[in-house]
Amino acid sequence: MEKTIIRKVKPTDLVQIFTLEQSSFKHPYSQFYLAALVELNSEKFFVAEAEHKIIGYAVATLEGNTGHIISIAVHQEYRNRKIGTKLMLNLIEQLTVSGASTIRLEVQKDNIAAHKMYQKLGFQAAHMLKNYYAKGEDGILMIKHLRVESHD
Repeated sequence: MEKTIIRKVKPTDLVQIFTLEQSSFKHPYSQFYLAALVELNSEKFFVAEAEHKIIGYAVATLEGNTGHIISIAVHQEYRNRKIGTKLMLNLIEQLTVSGASTIRLEVQKDNIAAHKMYQKLGFQAAHMLKNYYAKGEDGILMIKHLRVESHD
């Protein structure tokens, strides 16, 4: 089995990321939006690479002390290999170092595999997001509270 590496995004990854986004989601983000995230937010944008191709990515933003997981995707052929978990752990660590005390994300109500992964990582369902997605699908807001080190 080929080795998978997790690294920060590079602008040259964008075409492969967009292809992965389109194949992973019913309502993918635009290439323009993803390019903006690469340019403005590369510290919180990780890719998984195997055999010189992008097989997964995860990106977050930080607003105040709240991290927001914008998107995470793993190529269908590489799912169930803990790649999503590794990407999320890198993002959680980066958000923590950057000063986040809380991380939030939205997930489709019927995406059971994602729910399980997020719960294992310490996220808890906060509330239902009625008609959150474009075709009226419900979402769930999930939140993880990070331990904040006190410097007494």
